[in-house]
Amino acid sequence: MKSLFKEKEKLIFLAAMGLLLFCQLGALFYYGNRKAGFHEDELYTYYSTNKTAGLFVNDRQWMERDDLRNDFVVLPGERFRYNVVKQMQSWDVHPPLYYYIFHTACSLFPGAFDKWLGIGVNMIAYVLSYLLLAYGAYTAAAGQETLKRKGRWLAFFTCLFWGFSGAVISGVMFIRMYQWLTLFVLLCMALHLRALKKKDFGVLHFLLPLGITVFLGFLTQYYYIIFHFFLGAGFCIYLLKNKKIKALFAYGAACGLGFLGAVLYYPASLSHIFRGYRGTEAVSEFSNASNTWERLRFFYGLFDDFVMNGTLSGWLLVLCLLAVTAGYLRKRKKTGGSVVSPSIPLMLLACLGYFFTVSKTALLLGETSNRYQLPIYGMVVFLLLYGVWSLGEELTERWAGKRLWKGSLGREQLMAAVLAVVILMTDGMGLKNGRVFFLYQEEKEIMEYVQAHRDEPVVVFYNEASPDNIWRLSDELMEYPRVYLASQGNEEPLGDERILESESLLVYVADHEDREACLERLRAENDKLSSWQVVGEKGLWTLYEVK
Repeated sequence: MKSLFKEKEKLIFLAAMGLLLFCQLGALFYYGNRKAGFHEDELYTYYSTNKTAGLFVNDRQWMERDDLRNDFVVLPGERFRYNVVKQMQSWDVHPPLYYYIFHTACSLFPGAFDKWLGIGVNMIAYVLSYLLLAYGAYTAAAGQETLKRKGRWLAFFTCLFWGFSGAVISGVMFIRMYQWLTLFVLLCMALHLRALKKKDFGVLHFLLPLGITVFLGFLTQYYYIIFHFFLGAGFCIYLLKNKKIKALFAYGAACGLGFLGAVLYYPASLSHIFRGYRGTEAVSEFSNASNTWERLRFFYGLFDDFVMNGTLSGWLLVLCLLAVTAGYLRKRKKTGGSVVSPSIPLMLLACLGYFFTVSKTALLLGETSNRYQLPIYGMVVFLLLYGVWSLGEELTERWAGKRLWKGSLGREQLMAAVLAVVILMTDGMGLKNGRVFFLYQEEKEIMEYVQAHRDEPVVVFYNEASPDNIWRLSDELMEYPRVYLASQGNEEPLGDERILESESLLVYVADHEDREACLERLRAENDKLSSWQVVGEKGLWTLYEVK
């Protein structure tokens, strides 16, 4: 009978986790449908993955739609060109694995430029991350056979809090490699937690998959190494403390071989890290002690705003009050606290080390900088919930015989109900307050306008000091049959008959001090044009309707 009850509990837990995942995927589809524009880095993802001939700016020339679009889609004869993808990334500052995955998706749908290709790839990583986070939370919290129910509660609440947070949904909407980095960071953590739980440090179940994870994680995003460094340091301390010297050397060899294999496969990684512009910037920022507090506050604020919806101080206060109360009662009754699994300090060390190092080195780009800390958000949420649950459990056990508990629900059920309400309110208010970004809904009306006027002549006045900024308009420029490119610094007449005879033009002008002067020159050349009005703004560009 007892075994049947346990089996029923397990089935209920699995059903609840499946239902939760289904609901969160529904939320991702909802926000994916609302995504109306692209970040410039997202457009670069399409370009650097699917490049055909390369994008070139030619002053006083027309650029045909296909000449632009062909560099953002996979053409029928260019499917699965992984060598080109690898070469493109070697010229930039990123490893190639994510771009292989994205190029594969684009190759399955040749000729398509669609947001769902990128979102779909990220949703695959999200589902795998969800499963790994649930496993890691359960493993770290349960530890022992008697704590299975605690592990299930915390696995469910961790995934609930994490998956409905604005930052995590935004990470799926952002068509870059960070959701896949999250996957490999969580896989790395899960492998270590399993090894600690099973006391299995063998080749087949730990060292081989660990080496493969190092290889794949490093080739996804270089920040993976930061997480693994601190996690590995804590794991090595554990092995030394338990005198597992043979396992320690085997562990170092597995990690080293995985890293060496990645470098040998992708030698450009060393120049990216040590000589590339991002690598040198990161080293410079890390060595600058004066910016430490400012940067830590910035990234603390991002987690508070976009995961905790401004409640982080409250959670930390509750955690401190519970800890002080529990410590007082232990001292008064001369009893010890519950035994903490080594998984908890290991996870804490890895998260603190990663958070500090990334906070010191990552770019400060407002809300979009959440991407850099995204891989540890789920683990940080788990650690907060674990602390509150464990201390709350200890205190309620001490008061179990008090009048407060007579005729009430069980302690676990009561704590679970309170946490469920708090988590749902926190996530719900965060989503209501617009904590999901990378949607660019403000561009929806502009795109509708562009599609309605796609047959009108289009002039793009670009700043010759930064002509590459034209490609930030790529999703709009692809809607026109052709566009005319003109340098702002070139004051010679445009001289194009179609433009000079048109009674109406759409004109993109780069944000520059002579923006109005470009329109004045255009009006001086075409006496049919007399006025203009702003239609929309996008990044460094302003779109005018000139009549």
